[in-house]
Amino acid sequence: MPKINILPDILCNQIAAGEVVERPAAVVKELMENSVDAGSRTLVVRILDAGRREICVVDNGDGMSPDDALLAIERHATSKIRAVEDLQHIQSLGFRGEALPSIAAVSRFELLTRERQATAGTRLVIDGGVLRDVREIGCPAGTQICVRDLFFNVPARRKFLRSQDTEMAHISEQFLRLAMAHPHIHCQLQHQGRILHDLPQASNHLERAHRILGLELSDALQPFASDHPAVRAYGLIGPPELQRGSNQHFFVYVNGRPVWDRILYRAIMSAYDSLLPKGRYPTAVVFLEMDPELVDVNVHPTKREVRLRNPAPVMEALQKAVRGALQDMHRQRWQRPLASQSETLRPPRWQTVQEQDAPITVGAATGGLDGIAPTAVNLETVAPAAGPPDSPGTPTFPWLQSTHAASEEVSFAGLPILGQLASSYILLEAPDGLIIIDQHAAHERILYERLHAAAGASGEARQRLAHSVVLEFLPRQGALLQQWIEPLGELGYEIAPFGGNSFALHAVPASLAAHHPVELLRDLVETAQEDEAMPTRAALSDVLAKSAACRQAVKARQRLVREEILELLKDLDRTLLSSTCPHGRPLWWKLTHAEIARFFQRSQAPGSLHQPR
Repeated sequence: MPKINILPDILCNQIAAGEVVERPAAVVKELMENSVDAGSRTLVVRILDAGRREICVVDNGDGMSPDDALLAIERHATSKIRAVEDLQHIQSLGFRGEALPSIAAVSRFELLTRERQATAGTRLVIDGGVLRDVREIGCPAGTQICVRDLFFNVPARRKFLRSQDTEMAHISEQFLRLAMAHPHIHCQLQHQGRILHDLPQASNHLERAHRILGLELSDALQPFASDHPAVRAYGLIGPPELQRGSNQHFFVYVNGRPVWDRILYRAIMSAYDSLLPKGRYPTAVVFLEMDPELVDVNVHPTKREVRLRNPAPVMEALQKAVRGALQDMHRQRWQRPLASQSETLRPPRWQTVQEQDAPITVGAATGGLDGIAPTAVNLETVAPAAGPPDSPGTPTFPWLQSTHAASEEVSFAGLPILGQLASSYILLEAPDGLIIIDQHAAHERILYERLHAAAGASGEARQRLAHSVVLEFLPRQGALLQQWIEPLGELGYEIAPFGGNSFALHAVPASLAAHHPVELLRDLVETAQEDEAMPTRAALSDVLAKSAACRQAVKARQRLVREEILELLKDLDRTLLSSTCPHGRPLWWKLTHAEIARFFQRSQAPGSLHQPR
């Protein structure tokens, strides 16, 4: 008897399901993508028991003929590609033809579908990969797929499912990530018959972002757009002070496909360099459009990763666009709205317990806008929203021009100075509230940007010491410095081994000559001993600039006279970015009149705070 056997089709589909169907959220993702590809204008997802009992996705898309419906449940049957060349310019979300047979292999599967011009539809019933029934049936145009008893025939997989709250958190995330990219589709998510998210058709991505992120957060985001020969980048980014503890608030799309891509995330994070502390992340909604031939979407079983043929220009365009938006925020300063710094966005109303294994909380659109009861969706009667985008692939951002036109540069130095608090914080009176500035963080930012500018102007200029200095280190630190002699030399340090773990320092960077360069070098080596990777010249320069700025900046609990405060504010106004210190900690904050009035339980509108009651 041969040792090698050909696996039966049912077992092949179950193995494929192990890659494609990780949990109920993966089923929601695959079925929603099929509905988007089918040209749907309305899409409803109904969930029972967090997907264990039932997942139904209903759309009003193109539908399928009886023959196509039967072919759709076969492995590798797809309408998206026909030849290997088609893989080079995929524009649809799905293309492999694996999703439906894989899902049907591990569930009780029902498909109802009808083409618009047909008088009758088709119903298929599959149990654990075995076709049980095919018949003609009356049904609305479009497709409805119901997946019941997921993993009923693979009990080991079912045991690995988490609690209802956790699985619904993942389902909600997948739903919202896809809905964000397709504002032309009316999307609705229901659980146990209750509407959790109701997202009507929107004319652009900003309207959809308002519904998903909530008005408070989306108003604090800055729109950006950039045209580059290799890529078109546009979207919304959050201010540095709106920091998060995870990257779950990254919404990144390539040609309408939500992706988790390290290269793109690195490009966004590099634009926030020196604006965020380590381990903190911004909020960002980023759309990239490029020639499909420059993107390989077939590198991951669930299609959540992509590979860029030439990532360098894409990273450059994205960095430039995000940095430009951050500088626009800087020019607006305290005039722009600030959202809450809470770790999570407003959670869905069904989410009462957040488990340790479920860090995902991204939704704020919970059954319509506050105070407005959600309504059920009728797929046959929902009308398109006024003024939809030209097409799903060409989203528009009409608010960009008006936003930038209204953006005017304001200054801290132009605000009345109220004084100091605890000899640490500068208090300013804004037209709409109270500005609080951390004087040490502000001076750090000023010095940091000066040092960067001086280093760039002087290049590799160095200043020789009148007498060489011999530095002694511990063995581990000495080994690190031995590796860094060359990149430090490019910055202006002239260092030579002096035997054992001793080094002779002959020259220092000219830009750091007035900032205790010997102590800075010692600090650099002593604080970097946990990271033995070879640093780049830019990384070393950045660390030195941060350390020098921190050493020289005015300290907390240091009394400043009015003239010193005014000079510091003028310098702060001249910085490129003034949201955070070089280490990413918040530099300033604003308490609005409305917030102060709420604290004192006053009912007057903002701006009337000085009117007694």
